[in-house]
Amino acid sequence: MGALKIPDELLEQADRVPGLSERIARFIKLEVVQHETRLKRFRPETLALVSRALAVSDEKRAAGIDLDAEKTDFMHRLNQMTSSDSL
Repeated sequence: MGALKIPDELLEQADRVPGLSERIARFIKLEVVQHETRLKRFRPETLALVSRALAVSDEKRAAGIDLDAEKTDFMHRLNQMTSSDSL
């Protein structure tokens, strides 16, 4: 990842906040620990599935597809398949 990219206008404001660098470093350390814990908790297949789902979601969002409408439609179809009325 290298150095964090902070927009110039934000960097100027951030320089005025005392102790911000230390708090950001602590936050990054906690995020790394959380990420490593997730990697240990889930099988590689599960992580790959989530990664693919996020990629598909990003592609659909970029194509202008309404993900909320897709979610509503999916939940409706799932409810139809799993409700006792459909048996």
